[in-house]
Amino acid sequence: MTGPEMNKFYNDGAGTAALELKDVTQHFGGLRALCGVNFSIAPGELAGIIGPNGAGKTTVFNLITGVYKPSRGKILFNGGDITGKRSSVITSIGIARTFQNIRLFKELSVLDNVRAAHYARMKVNPLEALFHAGRHRAEEKRVTGQSRELLERFGLGGSAGEYSKNLPYGLQRRLEILRAAATGPSLILLDEPAAGMHPGEVEELMSFILRLKKELSLTVLLIEHQMRLVMGMCTHIVVLDFGMVIADGAPEQVRSNPGVMEAYMGRAK
Repeated sequence: MTGPEMNKFYNDGAGTAALELKDVTQHFGGLRALCGVNFSIAPGELAGIIGPNGAGKTTVFNLITGVYKPSRGKILFNGGDITGKRSSVITSIGIARTFQNIRLFKELSVLDNVRAAHYARMKVNPLEALFHAGRHRAEEKRVTGQSRELLERFGLGGSAGEYSKNLPYGLQRRLEILRAAATGPSLILLDEPAAGMHPGEVEELMSFILRLKKELSLTVLLIEHQMRLVMGMCTHIVVLDFGMVIADGAPEQVRSNPGVMEAYMGRAK
């Protein structure tokens, strides 16, 4: 992607949504996973996508990040059309994600997990890397320094030399989020970040995400089943059911929406 092509994705002036889905539909063979999904996320928002299992939440994330190409519709990032672009391009223009199941490099150190995320933005060519030329050594030093700084800033500096597999579960979750943040995104997608956590860990995670968002000036979109986290953090919630948006608004609007109650509780007999 050339400079002019990349620059259009950072045209986040007044009135431009950070993320917008327009009539997004996805079929897998004869199965309709999403149907005419429309919603937008403003720059700097902390938004959530909720819905029953199988509602299409992770499919939305996979479409945004280039894992799938939508059967119909458009996906816009800061006003630029990213529909169907490769995952590597999506990362390079400023969108990062985590996964429901933790995907750390478990046999690497905490520091090396974060360093690995920085490598996507290293400014060296393959020959310089192969022969460890001066610019490559300088980039390695820069990446290591920035990785250590990020870990120190968000409370994992003391664990930098440990294998990531040896971290407690809650810290593994935080490390995965920090590794995504190390790619330099303006939008980060978190897929069930509180999955498997006990209430104390959820409280700590909420504080961690809020601080990360504020200090790194991020827009955050998360999928989550823990309603305490969603209602306690998100200012904007999108509700999916059977691949369609059934509610889109502030937490208090969503909480009182009859369609949402029906989707979660079932239709009264």
